[in-house]
This record gives sequence, structure tokens and C-alpha cells, in this order.
Amino acid sequence: MRKYVIIGIVLLIVCIASGVYAYTSWSNEKMAYDYVEMGVNETENGNYDKAIKYFEKAIELNPNYATAYYDLALAYGNEDQFHRYYKLPRQTFTQAGYPEMQEKYEKAVEYLELLEKRFPEYKAIAEQALGDVNFLYYCGYTNREKYVLPHYLYALNHTDEVEKLLGKEGVSALYTNLARTYLAMAEVEEAEKYYEKAIEIYPDPGIDSAYEHLAWVELELGKIDEAYRVAKEFIEHAKKYGWDSDLGLAPAMISSYLLGKYDEAKSYAESIVERFPESAYVGEAYRILAMINYQSGDKNKAVEMLEKDISSCNDAIENPEDATTIPTAMYERALAYYLLYKYTNDSTYLDRAISDFEWIVENPKQTKREVAHRNYYILAHLSLASIHSQKGEFDKAEQYTNKLKNELNGDPDLQGWKTLIGSNVNMLAEKLESGKAIEMPKVVWILSH
Repeated sequence: MRKYVIIGIVLLIVCIASGVYAYTSWSNEKMAYDYVEMGVNETENGNYDKAIKYFEKAIELNPNYATAYYDLALAYGNEDQFHRYYKLPRQTFTQAGYPEMQEKYEKAVEYLELLEKRFPEYKAIAEQALGDVNFLYYCGYTNREKYVLPHYLYALNHTDEVEKLLGKEGVSALYTNLARTYLAMAEVEEAEKYYEKAIEIYPDPGIDSAYEHLAWVELELGKIDEAYRVAKEFIEHAKKYGWDSDLGLAPAMISSYLLGKYDEAKSYAESIVERFPESAYVGEAYRILAMINYQSGDKNKAVEMLEKDISSCNDAIENPEDATTIPTAMYERALAYYLLYKYTNDSTYLDRAISDFEWIVENPKQTKREVAHRNYYILAHLSLASIHSQKGEFDKAEQYTNKLKNELNGDPDLQGWKTLIGSNVNMLAEKLESGKAIEMPKVVWILSH
């Protein structure tokens, strides 16, 4: 009898222990879920340090919680945490003086690779996120071709898995960020295709950058009517969903100007200046206002607008936010000086424009890169060739076009630009050889943001 009592007691202890274990496991899973929810809320509010602690706690409680690994990686790997603009193209963040950004990039990669290894069913979205993280880290055509595109293309081949985990918005984000990569590589036709697909999949509310960047792509391709239509769609969505509307106002301003809708362009430019004084498009808005005022006969107002453009550029140069601020502001300032020369016939402004353009050409480590799908190093060469030809200095002008032709042909990181503008550069070079001056190409002065 005692034997059976002992066995019964043992069985009872085992049952109790199993129940306690089951309850503990359930309790841990529930707490892990709660921590992930708190982490997501903190991420949405930009409190990434808090979010990281919550996600780490969730993993500690439930090491098999795949979502926690994914969310932890995203908390480390987003453009609020690091961005390639804070370093030169061939630098690490540590070399640029931002070791904390380098650490966050490496942590994001670590957790995404761990997610793939432990949870194969999450591989598609892990690859998509690795594409996002590497896009924020790497510069240049060849690096993007090697370290960014393969991740996106893997996810693209598994969109059913992406949709299962992230919904149609996640699939649209995949197409949007793939398009963004091609745009940064100056492969604008590929970018157009994928932006259009992103909008087709998830048109409403849609992803703001898909609409915004598609408008710029259409401008690059010379499809002004399409650019105008897409920019207007962006503005309507911005009103409805609270997007930053200056991102749509800028391409709307440019496209309406090119279509001769000057009153509309003026309205968009004034909205940028008045409503978004910290916008990256303020300088360009002042320049468009100057051009419109000059065309309407108000030379004094045009000069005033250009002086404001130059003042905003000076502020940026004196207080750079990142490694791209000075080249961008220097280029915009050069264009403003050039227009001041055209409007006033004061050659000192032309000298200043030349000086700024020359600085860009002479500092390729800082300037020979993509910034918001522009390459100011390339554009400065075209600008100087145009200016010197207008001064009758054809030898100098040809030096810049020949140098640019050689770089487009010889630098693998410029192969997208070679496809985009190579034939135009050759045409300009031929005009110079025949002794004809060249005007500033539209790609230089109108799409310069």
C-alpha cells in the first residue's frame, strides 16, 4: 500500500510540476507578447532605446518568438538610427565619427540573419529588411548591385510569403524600396516600373514615397504631364492621410512650371516657403519664384528671391546636418548666383557660381555620390561646360565634357548615369567641338534639389 501511495505522490508532483511549467510557459509567452506590443508602440513614437529593451525582454521570456527578433532588428535598422549621408561613400560610420551608428547597423544585420537562421518561414521579410538596412548603409551603383538588390530580388520572388506576414502594404513597400534602389542607381526606367507596381498593389492610402518618387522619376524621363498628375495625387493623399505635403509640392511646383502653369507653380513654391521653412526644397522654391517673377517682369522681386535662396544655402553650409549638406547647398547656391548674373549682368555673380561649381568638381570624395537621386559632381561638370562655352572659352568647356565622358565610361559606379545622360553629354560635346555655345541643360538647373 505504501508503495502505491509513494507512486501516487510522485505522479501528483509530476502533474503539479507539469501544470506549473505549462502555466509558466503560457505566462512567459503572454508577457513576451505584451513586451512586443509595448516595443512596437515605442518604435512608432521614435523611442528606439525603450523599444529595443522591450523586444530584448520579449526574447528573453520567449526565445522562439520570431516577431520579437524581426521587430528588434527594425528598431536598430531604420533611417532614424543611421543613414549613409552621415559618412562618405567608402567609409564606415566609425571612420566617419559615428561608432554608435555602425553598431546599430551591425546589430540590425545580426538579428535579421539570426531570424533567417532560426525561423526559415520568415526569410522573405528578413531579406526584404536586409535590403532596407543595406540601402541605408551602402553608396554607389556597384555596392547596391552587390549588397542591396539581391535581398530585394529574393523577397520579390517570394511575395506570397511577404504578403502573408506583412499584408499588401508590405508587398507595396518591397516594390517601393526596390524602385528607390534603382532610382539611386540612376536606372530610372526600372524605378518607374516598380513604383507603378507599388501603387497598383496598394493605391489607397498608399505609401507616400512611392507617389513622391514616381513624380521625380517621370520628370527625369521627360514625362512632365505624368509627373504633374502623380504629384497632384500625392498632394490629395497628403491632405487625407497627413503626409508631409512638401514632398509632393516640390515635384508639383517643377512640373507645373515646365507645363507653363506659372500661377500654380508659384502657389506651390509659396506654400513650401511659408508652410515648410525647414524643408529641403526651400532653396529650390525661392529659385522657382525668382524665375517666375523675372518672366513676369518683376526683376527686383526675382533678385530678392535669389538672395533668400543664397541665404538659406549659406545657413546650411555653415551648419551642415550631414556629409551631403554642403555639396547640396553649394550646388543650389551656384545656380542662384548664375541666375543673378543672368538677371543683373553683374559678372561677380558669375565668378561666384563658377567658384562653387569648381569646388564640387574638385572635391569628388565628398561630392561624387548620389544625394536624393542627384549627382552634383556630374551636374557641376555640365554647368561649368555650359558657362565656359557662353563665355567663348571652348577649350575649358571641352575639358569638362571630355572629363565627364571619360568618367561615365570608366567608373562602374556611374554606369546608371551613363545610360541616363551619356548620349546627351556626347551631343553637348559635339556642339562644343563645332564652336557652338550650350545653354544649361534642364537636368542641371530645373531638377537640382
